[in-house]
Amino acid sequence: MTENPNRENVVSYYDEHVKNKLNDYIVVNPRIELGWETIKRFTVTKPARILEVGCGMGNICSRMHKYWPDAVITGIDISTLSIQVATKLFADDKLNFKESILTTDTFNEQFDLIIFMDVYEHIAVNDRAEVHAALKKILRNKGHIILTVPTPHNLKWSLVNKPETMQPVDEHISFDVIGKLAADTGTEVMLYELKSVWNTADYTHIVLEKNNDFESAFFHPKPVTASQRARRIMNKAFNKLGSGFRRFYVKRKLG
Repeated sequence: MTENPNRENVVSYYDEHVKNKLNDYIVVNPRIELGWETIKRFTVTKPARILEVGCGMGNICSRMHKYWPDAVITGIDISTLSIQVATKLFADDKLNFKESILTTDTFNEQFDLIIFMDVYEHIAVNDRAEVHAALKKILRNKGHIILTVPTPHNLKWSLVNKPETMQPVDEHISFDVIGKLAADTGTEVMLYELKSVWNTADYTHIVLEKNNDFESAFFHPKPVTASQRARRIMNKAFNKLGSGFRRFYVKRKLG
C-alpha cells in the first residue's frame, strides 16, 4: 500500500505525535483499553520477559509492569522523543526503554510475551521478513505474540474520509497477512477477533502462540476423572439406543 519512507521522516512524524500519545494515557483511549483487556486475557501464566514493539511513551509497558511486577519489560520505539518521555515517566530497574526498530540483531535474549499495539500495520511490506525472522529468534517456546491492528476497511475509509490521520506507512493487515506472519515465526493463530472501538469491526485483535511441544502434548494420554468416565459410559449407552431408531428411520425412508 505504501512505499518505504525515509527513516528520518518517520522519526520526525512520531516525535511530533508524542503529545497525542500522552493524551491517550491521560484521558484514556478506548482502543488501548480493549487492547489491554486482550493482553490480560491471553497471557495465562506470569511472563518472565516481555517486549513491546512500538511502545510509544510507555503506556502499555507501564500497565504490564504493574500487572506483572516481577517481569523484566523492554519497550522499543523508532521515535527518539517517545523513548525519552517513556524513560522519564516509567523506567526503573525492571522496565527499560530503547530507541530501536526490531531486527535479528536487536536482541539475543528470548521473550515470553511480545506486544504490537497498533504497530504491525506501520511496518512496510519490504521490512516484514526481517521482523518475522527476529520474532522467530526471540519468541520463547509457549510464548505469545499479541497484535492489535485496524481492519482493512477501517484504513480504506480513513484514507478517503480522514486522510490527515494516515501515517507514513499504513498497510492493510488481512487474515492472509497474519497467516504469513504465523508461518514465518513458527506460531499458530490462537485468536483472530474483530473489535468495535469507534465503528463496527474497525479493529482486529490477534494472538499467536509458539508451541514446539504440540505433537507430544497432543498425543499424550490425558488423565480421565471418575465423573468424566461415567459421563462417557452414559453417552455411549444413549448413542447406542438412538442408533437403533436412526437405523429404522433411514431404512423406512430409503427402503
